[in-house]
Amino acid sequence: MPSTTRTRAEAPETSPDAAGTGASRGGLTPAQLAALRPHVVATEDGELAKTSTARPKTVAEFATTAADIRRIFSKDLPAFLAAHPEAPVPIVIYAHGGLVDKAAGLATAHAQVDWWKENGAFPIHMVWESGLFTALADVIMRRRPGKRGFADYTDGVIEAAARLLGGTQVWGDMKLDAAAGSMDGGGASVLADELAKFVAAHRDDVTVHAVGHSAGSIFHAHFVPRALAAGVPRFDSVSLLAPAVRVDTFEQTLLQAAEDDRIGELSVFTMTDAKERDDNCFTLYRKSLLYLVSRAFEPERDAAILGMEKYLRGSRRSVEYLSAHADRLVLSPVAGPARRSSSATSHGGFDNDPPTMTAVALRVTGGDTVTPFPARPREVEMPPLPVDTGGGSRGTAPAKRALCIGVNAYEELGDVLHGCVADATAWSQALGAAGFSTDVMLDAEATRTGILSAMLDIVAEAKAGDVVAIQYAGHGTYVPDLDGDEDDAAGPTDEALCPVDFRQGRLIIDDDLAQIWDLIPEGVAVTLLFDSCHSGTANRGGRPDPAPPAPTARARLVRPDKELERDYARSRGVPTGDERRERARDVVIAAEPARSRNTTHNRPTAVRREVLISACLPNEVAMERDGQGVFTAAALQVLARGESLTNRGFVDAVIAQLGVRTQTPQLTADDVLAARPLLASAIDAVTIAAPAAAVAGARDRDGEGKRTAAIVAILRATADLLEDDGVG
Repeated sequence: MPSTTRTRAEAPETSPDAAGTGASRGGLTPAQLAALRPHVVATEDGELAKTSTARPKTVAEFATTAADIRRIFSKDLPAFLAAHPEAPVPIVIYAHGGLVDKAAGLATAHAQVDWWKENGAFPIHMVWESGLFTALADVIMRRRPGKRGFADYTDGVIEAAARLLGGTQVWGDMKLDAAAGSMDGGGASVLADELAKFVAAHRDDVTVHAVGHSAGSIFHAHFVPRALAAGVPRFDSVSLLAPAVRVDTFEQTLLQAAEDDRIGELSVFTMTDAKERDDNCFTLYRKSLLYLVSRAFEPERDAAILGMEKYLRGSRRSVEYLSAHADRLVLSPVAGPARRSSSATSHGGFDNDPPTMTAVALRVTGGDTVTPFPARPREVEMPPLPVDTGGGSRGTAPAKRALCIGVNAYEELGDVLHGCVADATAWSQALGAAGFSTDVMLDAEATRTGILSAMLDIVAEAKAGDVVAIQYAGHGTYVPDLDGDEDDAAGPTDEALCPVDFRQGRLIIDDDLAQIWDLIPEGVAVTLLFDSCHSGTANRGGRPDPAPPAPTARARLVRPDKELERDYARSRGVPTGDERRERARDVVIAAEPARSRNTTHNRPTAVRREVLISACLPNEVAMERDGQGVFTAAALQVLARGESLTNRGFVDAVIAQLGVRTQTPQLTADDVLAARPLLASAIDAVTIAAPAAAVAGARDRDGEGKRTAAIVAILRATADLLEDDGVG
């Protein structure tokens, strides 16, 4: 898969406190890494390495080959059985959470291996690399001082940022890794085959168990059925800790195997919904990771995740199975019999919670007592987030803010425009004269991530009474609909704006924008002024190909070719051109029968607070002439008159100003908003129309406005991270 679809952040191999000790990141020495080799299967993108070294000096050197897996079953496991003649010996396949890096996965294995062995079990840890959250935390810690404080942003904004700036793609990519690993030739597939052969030869000597924490449950949803198909007759237990697997995937894979008596005891340890809501991610998102997964990472918002009590209890089939035995569902925190106890109060706390791990070990060994799991700190501790000490948040007075975006200097010569920067500058000056504070984003600044971050910023910072204007001038286009929410007769397409980096597949589609507009706070008036092709319904939906442009002007239209469509699909986590990952995606989708491809129809529709004024109808072309957009030139002439107009009246006046025309500006708004005065507060409906002389004077001045950065830490951190890694 091309690098633009991956989110792998490079981490330093040596931690500062380990300098000079020979310890790798996570505190593991070469000797400790070597000791893990009989108990770890490490994969990347679900695949094994071609070569490995017996004594890796660093985490980066730690690798697993097919020969290494065969050695575990031909040498290491037989030696353990010989040292433990009391049969049977439990074999434990442990899968850590998927959003940690290789160093953290190895550190978890190091902390558990000796304890499992003390309890007579032979552990094999799957270390599958996907380090988004650790890398994101590192970037958050580097946030610039003086920016807006974290507490100013709601969870909804963080969810939107996570979805829009790459979270869905990263999570989907991780699920592809889990599926690909258990496909023929994958690392987990090789493990399954070797495990099956060993069990067949030692049927009375071993039992087989699986433990999965967080996204490790997704790994096991593919691995356990693959191992059963390979010939493992039965998993005596499968224990899922704070499982991030979807309910539908769980029921189709693991629960089906349990109902078929191919899993002895299938159990879930997770938090009560109250504790899920009391948890947080990096003290920033004020709920557990599973809420973020459900609302921002899965294809549809509010996906049913097994580890979330509210969804688990909503599934009759899962409830019937789990409630049939007292050991099968443990809702933490709970103190009871040792097999049913857990004191974990955070999503990441289950795998180092002594009561939880002790309960799992009792299930694995089948005994009455085990060596208790030792209390230990997390391998990756997050330092306290810095406190915003002042100046970041705005006061209580209503504000008028504008974001003006213009893109001329596209990456390919044939895409270059000539009037968009002038449009953004002119709108900034006109709105400034009308009392708006304006931020201007031009050319190289106007990347997909930059535009979305700035839009999120200006919307999320607004409060009741504020007036917001967002203007865009640049190319528009249309792309194949990937989520099934469009139903145009000429073929399902999404309308899209073209940031400066759109040729890398980084388009801003109407669905993206709608997620931002749905965050508009009550009492905030937002007006969108889009001068591009396919802007006619860019706030909500799409239409197909427009008519050809007039011969004497430049069209703000990009007709998508196959390369752009391919790169766009890849940027959205849809693998193309990689047969193996395309098959893995088919496997993932097949395991998600309740998955909703249609994401936009899940959004609230009763209240839409945005007003869109666009340059043309969906089947027309937005033109630029004489160094300025045709729509922008007419709109600013109307604005300069200083008339008190409603939104509908303003659009009618612009149409009249155009006279004989090839494009028809369009108003998209609910009736109440259409009748509201142009650029007026949603609360007092006072028209904010600048005197004609002031607007005209502003248009004559040289534009020297500089974009005053107001992007909050999480948006800036996410943007920096995903730009660095080629996502977004």
